[in-house]
Amino acid sequence: MSERENILHVRVTAADAETLRTLLREEPLDVGGRPRETPGPGNEMTIEAYVPRGRAGRLERAGVSVDVLRDATETGRARQAEVGHGDRFADPDEVPYGLGKMVKEEGPGG
Repeated sequence: MSERENILHVRVTAADAETLRTLLREEPLDVGGRPRETPGPGNEMTIEAYVPRGRAGRLERAGVSVDVLRDATETGRARQAEVGHGDRFADPDEVPYGLGKMVKEEGPGG
């Protein structure tokens, strides 16, 4: 399997709506919602996005700042580690835990 860049969850803040629109035209992003005004004085707009680690720095420019909120890839790996292994339903007296997978057997009723 090839090594992939980690994906970062970032908050992009632009000086105003037009600056943010220009950035999004030049650098299409996997955004996590709609842009919104930041609290306080001024016309700053912010949006959350998911970008490869190597691309996050390229988003910064005049009137635009980028804050890394978390490493989404590492968070995903941590969640995957919580998933149980083996047959969760082998012992009817044992309570299942973690996420599971439904296995449909072939045959009558399957």
